[in-house]
Parts: sequence; structure tokens; C-alpha cells
Amino acid sequence: MMSDVDYGFFLSGGVDSCIVAHDLLPFWREERAAIGDDRPISTYTVGMENSPDVMAAKAMVDALGGEKHVQHNIRSFTPDEVFDLIPKIVYHMETYEAELIRSAIPNWLLAERAAQDVKMVLTGEGADELFAGYLYFQDAPSPRHAQNELRRIYGMLGNINLHRTDRMTMAHGLEARVPFLDTEFTRLAMSIDPARKMVDREAVLTNSRGREKTFLRELFEGPNDNGHSIPSPVLWRAKAMQCEGVGEDWVSILQRKVSSLVSDAEMVDAHITYPVNTPHTKEELYYRRIYDENFHGLEHVVKPWEGGGRAMGAAWKSDMYTREGLKNTNLLSHSLQQKAAFSTTSSSSSRSFSTAAQSVEGPAVSIQNFDMEAYNAALESGYSDFEASLTLGGDDRSLIKTDVRTNKYHIKPVPIESTSVFRGSCTGNPPTQRGYDAAMELFAKLEGLEGKDLCSAVQAVYDDHRSRLSALLNLPEGTEVVLCPSGSDAEYIPIAIARALKGDDVHITNGITQLSEIGAGSAPAAVGKYFSTHVPLVGRLSGEREVLSGFENLGGITVSARDNEGNVVDAATEMDNFAEEAFARGAYPIIHGVFGGKTGLRDSKMAPSLEGGDKSLSVVDACQGRFSTDELHEWLNQDSLVLFTASKFYQAPPFCGAVLIPKGVADKLRGTPAPQPHTMFDAEGLGGFLTEKEMPPCLQSWGEMLGQERRSNVGLALRWEAGLAGMEALSHVPDDVRIAAVDNWAGTVSNMVNGEDNLDAWCTERSIVSIRVQKGDGWLSMSELRDLYRWMSMDVSGLVQTLQKKRRKLSLNRRTLGSQYTSATRMPLSELPLV
Repeated sequence: MMSDVDYGFFLSGGVDSCIVAHDLLPFWREERAAIGDDRPISTYTVGMENSPDVMAAKAMVDALGGEKHVQHNIRSFTPDEVFDLIPKIVYHMETYEAELIRSAIPNWLLAERAAQDVKMVLTGEGADELFAGYLYFQDAPSPRHAQNELRRIYGMLGNINLHRTDRMTMAHGLEARVPFLDTEFTRLAMSIDPARKMVDREAVLTNSRGREKTFLRELFEGPNDNGHSIPSPVLWRAKAMQCEGVGEDWVSILQRKVSSLVSDAEMVDAHITYPVNTPHTKEELYYRRIYDENFHGLEHVVKPWEGGGRAMGAAWKSDMYTREGLKNTNLLSHSLQQKAAFSTTSSSSSRSFSTAAQSVEGPAVSIQNFDMEAYNAALESGYSDFEASLTLGGDDRSLIKTDVRTNKYHIKPVPIESTSVFRGSCTGNPPTQRGYDAAMELFAKLEGLEGKDLCSAVQAVYDDHRSRLSALLNLPEGTEVVLCPSGSDAEYIPIAIARALKGDDVHITNGITQLSEIGAGSAPAAVGKYFSTHVPLVGRLSGEREVLSGFENLGGITVSARDNEGNVVDAATEMDNFAEEAFARGAYPIIHGVFGGKTGLRDSKMAPSLEGGDKSLSVVDACQGRFSTDELHEWLNQDSLVLFTASKFYQAPPFCGAVLIPKGVADKLRGTPAPQPHTMFDAEGLGGFLTEKEMPPCLQSWGEMLGQERRSNVGLALRWEAGLAGMEALSHVPDDVRIAAVDNWAGTVSNMVNGEDNLDAWCTERSIVSIRVQKGDGWLSMSELRDLYRWMSMDVSGLVQTLQKKRRKLSLNRRTLGSQYTSATRMPLSELPLV
């Protein structure tokens, strides 16, 4: 420990830097005691609040004696803050290697903070190259392969890790020393039998012996000369590159931001502009552009990783990393990360609810058994813990298909790439960036909560959501809101309300209109049937059960939207006849009207609930969300239930629904006991779809039946948060201005479509333009449209062998989302709803 200046430790919280601090701190104390100096040594950590590195480093400081022996300094940051540093990083690093620049950003902040106090720091660099510390070593086929790979990456240290450490520290006049790379120690470490460095894949998943660097970890399990030991969660935590451990989501935020600053045309011409080490992603091109501004003509000097990253140059294939970094950052979470103190308070609101912080193991938000299939499918597809949570609490439509990494609508739980085209607001919505960010903020507040704490927090979220939704829709006083996993699930609510109002001895019959132009699940749900292979709060259905418990013996009719010639059916007259027949039989009718189906078609009349719901119950299917405030008020004033979703016009990720209960009906329900039979609220009935938290005050008696099991639909809460963010963004726009903008958009799009020889804007209803696609003398069939829709959502440029025009290639490799295919009986269509 020879030094003429004050020094400290870079304490990332990773096992390597913790070993350095653990083993060398006794020497510091002995050295200082000899001169009568009992000052604590300085340690430095960089990261976002509650990140894996920050929380592990705090635990390590406590294990080393806390404030008495260690002066710990944490440099916190936000993704927005570091964006402006990139030009400085590229300049000082003299590189455009993306993986290196990502890691250099937190390294810069760390060095900047340490240089305020000391002139030299000790770091843990080099251990991964000596002891097979990277996660992709779990795929090494043999010890010989592992040893050869260690030699390769050790030989690259001067161009990569040490290059980063040296440039970032010296930019601030700080010297970094690397104890692991002592020449004698290096010689010893490389002579160890490589079989002892092999990595077991299962051990990586369970944070147990056999994971990466097990040999090294076991050497330091015991106490140091001061009697201090490395905490087990720190000693056995996953290897995180510096850009990963400082915050599990900030890299993806950074990448989206820099990618938005690179045009599609630049990417197409990248091989011409940068023939040496051509950028493969927009992130890489952004860094390259900055490098070229400073070091034009010196691009050949940079030696980037083969394949775009350390792991891609190995002699074996591994799916642990991509050019964008670690594929599954959930592996980095550990038990020292805290439960977040939950609050619904935001910068624009005073809503609040809080619970105590505690430590938690496993996913950031407790995953309940019914959500495990969806959660694991999303993680296996490479999505983050948060993105996986966006898919929870739904049905088969929300599940990520691991072979294509999308749901059945070809949608990913992430905002659309800047290179893709998004021109819709329908069931096939990817989350908008606004909605994604809002949901992520809520997710951070729910992190670590489980059991009773999670239930209490989600209850507060739903209460907040009902309040915000009521304000955004300007609901009349006394209107109450049931939150539902989807518009299809919402169809069960009118049936249960009818049972509550009329008892179980009156036959209920349900009339549905616009069959084939409403959700496929609406018709079966309207007669109490399951419509999916999965139930939101149960998971995959087992057995042969077709009807929800308590929903047996329902009757009903369905009315098609159009006849065999594609002409609109007079649904209002059909519903009038249906109601009269029900009255004649002594039955209680539930009468539907659809205000905007898949082609935007609106029934000519929205029938009222007769005698305030005592004689009949009216339901307005306004799930598309394409209505004015006056229209909504008209329905509620006639005692109609209104079905609404934020996952269409307002572009929430699929799915999130609601039932709006008018005051007259709500007042009657308030004093009414929960309907019979009570099995209606079991997991085989409504309890498979809803908990007490989604229930408004007028259905308190229902909530008491639904709240007997401690469950929370976290995914629905996140999706509604995203939807409300979209609604709030439009809330300042008056109805007349919005309607005028919609009409102008629809007219412009229709004219553009009709200007193409093979397309026909067959029908325009408000913000939905229905397009027929020509094939010879006819039109594409439903199955052909389905294929077209799927191909549009994919990069199919590789299927075409010769592409003479760049524009054509660009069109074929762009993912295009936002429309839906549907059939107007003999005229299959593709909808193009308003953005």
C-alpha cells in the first residue's frame, strides 16, 4: 500500500471491488494507526436510487464497520442527466465502441466525485478476465474453450476496461490502481485449472455456488484481519457490467433517446458514410457521429469488440448478451434492494399513500402464481421486469409468444422503435413513450411490495385511477367506476348488476349487436361464458368448464353488424324487438348499443335503461373511446351502463377496461346485497377476473366477497396508468377542436388511400378509416389480410434477394403497426384508426 497521496476505493458493490476493499482495508487501518490517524477511508459508488450497485455497496460499508471506518460517498444520477455527457465521454475515450461508452458514463461520474477528495483509487478491474466473471461463460462448452476465451479478453483489457478506467479517471486528474492485475497474481490466476472456473447455468439463476467466479468468491467467504466478512448477498450477486449495475433500466432509456436522434436515412447509408467498422444500430451510429466530429480520419484506430460486444466474439454462441447489452437485467436484482416507499404523489398531484420499506428477494414486484406463465414468457423473450409486468393480469391476448417475442397482435410491451411505423389507436397498441414512462414510474413505487402491503398500495392506485378517470371524462356526480382487465371482461358486470337488481329467480337475457365488429370475447362473455384459455387472476384454465360459476342459464341473441352484402343491419330495431319479446316472456333484457365498432360503425340508437334499471338494463359499448362529453352524458343521464377502455383511442397497452355506472343505478346498488349465488364471486366466477380493489363504493358488498383472497392485478394498474397518461395529454383539447382535427385527419387519410391504385378507403367513421386491399379483380380475403397484417409487423427485407432501391428496402424492413383486420361479411377490411 505505497502512496504519497490520499486514496480511497471505488466500491461498485460488485464482488470484485468488495473483495479489494475487504482485503485491503485492514492494511489501511494498520498503516494509519502507526501514525495516529484514525480517519475513515473514503469509498465511492455511482448509481440510481435503489439500484443493485448502490444497495450492495451500502451493505458492504455496513459490513466493514460503517461510518467509524468508512466514509461512503454515493453519486446518484438520472438518465436525462447523463445524456449531455456523451460528447465529453466520446472525446476523452477516443472511441465509438458502444459497450465501452455505456460503461464509461457512470465511470466518469464516479471519477469526478472521487477527485474532489483523493488523488488515487483502488478498483476491482481485471478479476472477470482472470476468473471467468462474465455471464456468457455459462455457455462455454469446455474448460479449454473457457481458458482460450479468458486469454482473448485479457488481451483486450488495454483497449477496453483499462482504457475506460484510465481515460475516465485521468480526465479528472485521478489515478486508478488495479490490485487484481498484479503480475504475480495474474500469473497465478491463469495457472489455475480452468475446470474450476466453469459456470453452471442453474447456479446463475439461483445465485448459488457454481455461478460465475465461484472459485474467487469462495476464497473470500471468511472474515478479514479486522473480523469483517462480505455479506452473502454481495458475495454471491450476479456479475453486472458498470453500465448495468448502476440502474437496471437506464441503459434502455439512454438507447431510445440517442436512437431518436438518428434518422432512418442515416442508417440506410451507414455503410457508405462509415465503411470502416460500420455501425449496426442507431446507438452505435450516434456515438460514431460524435467521434467523427472530433477524430475524422482516425476510425481505423478504434478496435471494437467483434460482433458488437464482448460476448459476441467468443468461440461459442450465448444468448446472454446482444449488441444492446445484457438481455435479461432481472438477473442483477438481489435481496438487498429495498421495497420502495409507495406514494401516488406526482409532480402535479397531492395524492399519497405510503408503506414501510423492507428488503425483498426475487422480482421487483411480487409475482403471484396466476401471473407466472405470462411473467416467465416475457422474461424468456428478453423483456425487463417492468416490461414483463405490463403483460400480467390479462388473458391469452396479452401473453408474449416466445418464438416471435410479441403477443398475438404482434405487439411488444415496449414503445415502438423509431425506425418503425405506428399509425393506429386500436387493440394493437404498443405502449406510447408517454404511457411507458408513466407506468414505469408507478412500477418503481410498487417495487418490493408484497402481500398485504402490495394489496394496500394497489388499492390506493385504483382509487386514484377512478378519481382521475372521473375528472378526465367529466363524469356527472354520483357516477361510479368499475375497473376491468379488458372490455370483454367488462361484459360480466352488467349481468351481475342485473342479478343484484332483480334477484336470481328472474331470467336474464342479453342482446349483443355488431357481431364480428366488436371484440371476439364480447358475445360469449355476454352469456356468462369464458372467452379465453386464460383468466386474469387464475392463469391458464384447466378442465372443461365453459361458463363462469353463478352465470349459468343466461339467454341472449347476437345481431350482426352487416348482412351478406355488407349493408349495415338496423341493430336498434333488432334490439327493440328483442326487448319486447323478453318482456312478453317475463324475462329481464340487457340491451346493447355499440358506439363505434372495429370499422367505427355506430348503432343508430342507444336505448335507455327502463325504470332506472328495474325493467331493463341498457349497455353502451363505447370501448373505442371515440365519443364526445355530451354523448357520454346523454347515455349516463338515461341510466345506461357505459363500457370504456383506454387501450384503443387513448393508446394504452392492451388491455384496460372500465364500466361506468350511472348515478341512478349506483344508488340502487348501494343498498343492495351482493347477488346470489355467492359462488358468482369465487375464482371460478367473477373472482377470476376482479378483486375488491377494482370495485367502487356502490359495490362494497361485492368487494367483501371478492376480497377473501389476497390478490392484486399489478399489470392492470400499470396499463391504466399508461392509459391515463394518454388521456391527460389530451385533456386540455376541447371536444370541438379534437373532433375537427379528427375529421380533418380522416379526410386527408382517405384521400391519400384512394390515391393508391390497389387500395380503397371503403368506409370512414370518425377516426377510423377502413381500407380494402385489391387482389386482381377482387379484394384480399380475411386470411390474406391476416397474413398481410403479420408481414407488415415484421422486417421482411431479408426475404427479397435483390433490392435495387434503398427506399424499397427501407419499406420492407420497417415494422408497421396500428391497424386491425376485420371482415364486413363479404368485404374483409384493414382498419387504420387515428394516431
